[in-house]
Order: sequence, then C-alpha cells, then structure tokens
Amino acid sequence: MQNKMYDAVIIGAGPAGWSAAIYTARASLKTLLIGILANSNAYKAHIIENYFGFKQVTGPLFMEAGKKQALHFGTEFVEREVVDVKQNSDGTFTVTDTQRESFSAKTVIICSGLGFKPSGIKNEQPLIGKGISFCVTCDGFFFKGKHVAVVGNTNYAGDAALQLLTYTPDVTILRHGRDFSFSPKICEGLEKNNVKVLKTPKVSEFIGADKLEKLKFADNSETVFDGVFIALGIASASDFANKLGIQRTGPQNAFIVADPRTGETNVKGVYAAGDCMGGNAQAAKSAGEGCNAAISVIKLLKGVAAYVDYS
Repeated sequence: MQNKMYDAVIIGAGPAGWSAAIYTARASLKTLLIGILANSNAYKAHIIENYFGFKQVTGPLFMEAGKKQALHFGTEFVEREVVDVKQNSDGTFTVTDTQRESFSAKTVIICSGLGFKPSGIKNEQPLIGKGISFCVTCDGFFFKGKHVAVVGNTNYAGDAALQLLTYTPDVTILRHGRDFSFSPKICEGLEKNNVKVLKTPKVSEFIGADKLEKLKFADNSETVFDGVFIALGIASASDFANKLGIQRTGPQNAFIVADPRTGETNVKGVYAAGDCMGGNAQAAKSAGEGCNAAISVIKLLKGVAAYVDYS
C-alpha cells in the first residue's frame, strides 16, 4: 500500500474513525484507516449500555462490529499508530506510521481520540474496567451509591469528583503524594458537597484479582474503595497535528479546533471528529462527528454542495 493515493486517510480506530470510514467507503472513496483497535477508549469499556440499538454490549464486541461493517464496504485497515502527517506542496498529505511506512492522501480525518494520563500505579492496567476508570461520564453509573475515590490533585480531579456526585455522595479525592491546586470555584464546590479531600501519601498499588478491593499507599497503609477514577490530566493523542499548524485548545492544548457540523479544521483538507475535539467523551457523539467529517470529505472530493446517504 506504500505510495498509494487514498481519497481519505482516517487516523484512529475508535467510533469516530470507523463511522467516518463507513461513509467514505460507501461513497466509493478509496479509504484507509490507521489505528489500533484496542487503544480505543470504547474498546476498553467493560460494558456499554447507552448506545442506540445496543441494550448491553462489551467494548470489544461493540468495536469489532463497527470495524467489520467498515471493512465490508471496502475500507482498508492498517493496525498501527500514526507518528507524522505532512502537507505536500500540491495540497495532498503524507501520513507515516510507526513502521515508517508512508501513505498519500487527498484528505485526512483525525479521529485519534483522547488518551487519559495513566498513573503508573502497580496493577492499574489489569484492573481497568474492574473498578478503575478514567471517565466519569462513561462509568459513573456503575458506581451508584458506592464508596469511590478520585486520584489527582488539580482542577481536573476536582471536576471529576463533582461529576461523581451525580451517582454517589461518597466521594474522596486522594492527592497521590502531591499538593492540591484547586481553583476557588472548585474548592467551593467540593466543600459545599462534602467531598473528602485527603492529603494522602502516594498510591503505590491497586490490590485485587477479578476486581479492585483496596488501595495501598507508599507508607504501606491500605484503604478500601469500591472504585477509583484516575484524574491526573489529559494526554493528547494527536500531538502530530501541531506539525500541520492545526489550531488547538483546552487543557494542555489537547483538543483540535474544528467545526462540529463539518469537522473542518483551519487547514484545508484536514478534518477532525470525536474525543480529540473535546466535549462529551461518548461513542454516540464521536460516531456522529465522524459522519459529519466524512460527508464533508465526500462533498469536497465529489464537488457537490449536498450529499445524502439514505440506503
């Protein structure tokens, strides 16, 4: 596939990416999607209950279904990460993956999602989805009335704790060994809602086999929690966008600025969709934005003012 010209190269194997690929491939545009399916936050979800048409489905089954649908319509798939995107003098793009293989594209749709900063605490990875989460909007429902902790020390953690109050009044923030730095507004909200803010030592280990049972601290003390939300900040999954001069916004400039109706960025031929644009980190939102960006690409490349895919 090297040096093959694609109408659209889609970066990211989450709901936004696969949704975009379904539309561009159905429109007979030569489509390539590059990304690692298992890296999608939707893939990592233990259970998904709030997506239209799915009463309850696991993250892996949900994402495999989307992948299968896109491949059925002719999407090509390279299961690697993108490390670089360059715009060429003729307005086309060169997309390079982790194997240093390059692909040419008339347009690029960035659906790289938004990674959540891991804590590095022992046993974090095995217990994700089994008591450890990074997204209150996604998983708060599963902790209704439970004893829940938030690990973090900034406004990002404070906001997560306040969101959790929708599901449980029993919320504790653990500073993970660093001093708290909340804004006055966040402090007011925490105090008003009786959120416990503890100056704990650094969390050293999550303990549990099939599910989280307790936390161990650097001083060897232990505390029991039903669930833990890691809120140490946002890590952008699309830093290569800086090289294209795409406008960024939000905490740590983690979000791409794009029109949610069209997916258009400030760079002609580059579109964005999904969590990398910020807003609600939900599969339904991401899929819709993937559709919008794809239709924009279809209209651009086919030279039409309107495009509808009914069938």
